Amino acid sequence: MRPKSYSNLSQSVSQYVENLLQVDNDPNLQQVMQIAKKRGTPPLQVVPTDGRNLEVFARTAQAKKIVEIGTLCGYSAVFLANSLPEDGKLYTCEHSTHHAAVASEVFQSLGLSHKIEIKIGKALDTLPSLVREGPFDLVFIDADKANYPKYFDWAVENLRSGGLLIADNVFVFGFIGDDELPQGELANLIQAMRNFNEKCVKDKRLVTTFLPTGEGMMVAVKK
Repeated sequence: MRPKSYSNLSQSVSQYVENLLQVDNDPNLQQVMQIAKKRGTPPLQVVPTDGRNLEVFARTAQAKKIVEIGTLCGYSAVFLANSLPEDGKLYTCEHSTHHAAVASEVFQSLGLSHKIEIKIGKALDTLPSLVREGPFDLVFIDADKANYPKYFDWAVENLRSGGLLIADNVFVFGFIGDDELPQGELANLIQAMRNFNEKCVKDKRLVTTFLPTGEGMMVAVKK
């Protein structure tokens, strides 16, 4: 019997799951990526299986109001919007006007614009305007890593009891557990993410876990 560990590093298992789910065969998702490629958006979106994770979590929470921090081309937003009822709302925050324009095109092409509102500008500047729309059922963070601890503070305050806080890239490209940190800006990002992860675990308002996805996904529920 093979020993069990926290993270499954088998490429064959990963390939098996990807082939089984075939998430990226969805024509709508393929359209998203075609638009993104045409408009020159960098390929930094969540992988298809993580998009499915988001949709499953949002449906499980029966989310009607969601906040996403970091829109990019709108790929993850499509999964979240698909989980919403017709009267549900996703507020997605994007600093880049270019990325926001690409995402807007994506949402219009898929008929999702009525469910999604893009907040353009630095998230720390636009998030306060969303407080009146809360409390929220789910907050998803996938933006600039240095500000994750600040996004955490806003999210926990504005989630309902039973609401979910989800964050991507919490393993920082695999460096999160290294004793010796690399030089330069990457070291600052690792320290910021360690701070964020510790805040998630130590905050008594949350029950927190970490999913061993390729980039690491933190999932917490507010008590």
